[in-house]
Amino acid sequence: MLTAVLDDGRLISLVSPEFSRTELNFLRQNGKFFCPVCHSPVLLKLGTRKRWHFSHKPENPCLIESEPESAIHLAGKEDLFLWTSQNGRSPLLEHYLPSIHQRADLFLPGIEPIAFEYQCSTLPEKKMAERTDGYQRMGINPVWILGSTRFRKKGSLLKIAGFETEAIRYMPQQSSARFPFFSPYYLCYYQPGERRFCFAAQLYPATETLFITREINQPLQKIKPYQIIFPTFPVNQSSFKQQWLKLKKHQRLTPFVHGSETEYRLRIYAYRMKKNLTYFPAFVGLPHEDYVHLLSPPYLWQMWVCLIFQSQPGKRLFVENIIHGIENRGAGAIFTKRNLPLCPQRSLNQMIRIYLNQLVFLRVLEKSEEGYRMHKSYLMRKEDSLERLLYEDQKVLDQLEKAYLI
Repeated sequence: MLTAVLDDGRLISLVSPEFSRTELNFLRQNGKFFCPVCHSPVLLKLGTRKRWHFSHKPENPCLIESEPESAIHLAGKEDLFLWTSQNGRSPLLEHYLPSIHQRADLFLPGIEPIAFEYQCSTLPEKKMAERTDGYQRMGINPVWILGSTRFRKKGSLLKIAGFETEAIRYMPQQSSARFPFFSPYYLCYYQPGERRFCFAAQLYPATETLFITREINQPLQKIKPYQIIFPTFPVNQSSFKQQWLKLKKHQRLTPFVHGSETEYRLRIYAYRMKKNLTYFPAFVGLPHEDYVHLLSPPYLWQMWVCLIFQSQPGKRLFVENIIHGIENRGAGAIFTKRNLPLCPQRSLNQMIRIYLNQLVFLRVLEKSEEGYRMHKSYLMRKEDSLERLLYEDQKVLDQLEKAYLI
């Protein structure tokens, strides 16, 4: 902690330049410090390796749950406090909200209050969800900023696992109509050593934990607090298309060796239908910004959808038929949704309908009222070669690009 209450009632902040080491030593020798939340005694630590801070005695843990604070966490919290202060806000450091038993790293009061949480350590997903829900029930906008050590790139892909996905935000002011494959979903990281924010912008899911993203770095002094909530990102269309096509090629060439149960069921079902998953059609694995709401990568759940159509040639199907057909084959888990509490919610029906309408535009399906059926030309089409499919992947992406621009 960076704040404590002295035994005379004064609130002492270690972020304030008011106190020198000598003065703090004097206060420690002639008084006692207490936790502002649980009022139990705390220790003032004035070491040389770690940021000066207060900590609870082992025999007197705090009443509210909290993770051990690393040097990076303490430094980042101080940076964010000074940054918001210098930008005309009146932040409250480690502000306790008794009605929900939560202490925000940084609280910005106002008509639309904000709670900044700087999260460096691993947090159980359930605890993360509870904290976010607590803030939202009070009308507080929770902003989770992840520690820079959690920014893990694997080649061109970013790994986002566990609770980190629940910190994903949605920026409403940039419309996808301005850019065909623009994604408004993003994450924010902070590096105190370099005093810079790092945004993982334009998130698209590649697997359950790997995402295509665009890394955008901003120095702390060149960004305002509101830009964490309402950022604007430059777009690079050709870069995204190259990454997506590279991903599809990898998916085609990588066999299902140690996949999930739903992947195994897909392979068995495709085998019974005499389909080779390496040669999945180019219209399987299509991108759309809202597919981030599903845990499964697009090419897996979209393959299931297409196999359902191919198993009932010429029959008009509704979204409910597709969902039930997949569930009846024991693969309902393919539609497991991510918990994205900071984003507008999307239903499973909405996401499947988006995909079906993409197929209608590509003339793979035809729509009649609320039902869909596959064109006869695709039911009778022979399996393409891998070289041809890689060409079709590019062609289909170009067609979708035009659809967004219409």
